[in-house]
Amino acid sequence: MEPQPTGRITRTGPESYDLTFSRLFSEPPDAVWSSFTDSAQTASWFGRWQGTPARGSWLDLQMLYEDGLPWSRLQVSECTAPELLRLLVKDEYGSWDLEIRFQGHSGGTRLDFIHHLDDPLAAEGVGPGWEYYLDRLAAVRGGATVPEFGDYYPGQGPYFLAQARAAADADETGGIG
Repeated sequence: MEPQPTGRITRTGPESYDLTFSRLFSEPPDAVWSSFTDSAQTASWFGRWQGTPARGSWLDLQMLYEDGLPWSRLQVSECTAPELLRLLVKDEYGSWDLEIRFQGHSGGTRLDFIHHLDDPLAAEGVGPGWEYYLDRLAAVRGGATVPEFGDYYPGQGPYFLAQARAAADADETGGIG
């Protein structure tokens, strides 16, 4: 069975959009927080990082589940444990502004992962990737079989492209312009 895409794109300004994904976990926020802030745990589902994490600091991030195991630079721009983590990631293709929110929910955690975009059409490629990685995170945390990237990309691309076009056509309040 192919995984169903869950991400949503909303227009937040004249040239800004949010690509948002939500996941629920049975553990409390501080447990899920460590999946992003402990390099060994991050490596189990996304990639490993090196350096001393602190607000404003730069770290080196290696994506362990991408072809060629590429490295990026990562800056911690906001950090309020265990509620909010905002990261700026730079690589050879540009930069990503990522916001991760952790909220207590029914005895567990609601994780909202937000990729702030200037161009909503970028979601056609990055949307399936984030679905894959967040499902990997859930599988690792839950002891389940990790998904295969080919089940997400390119199959989910049309879903995200349609979301992007609708967001681009919306006015800044979310209505159709």
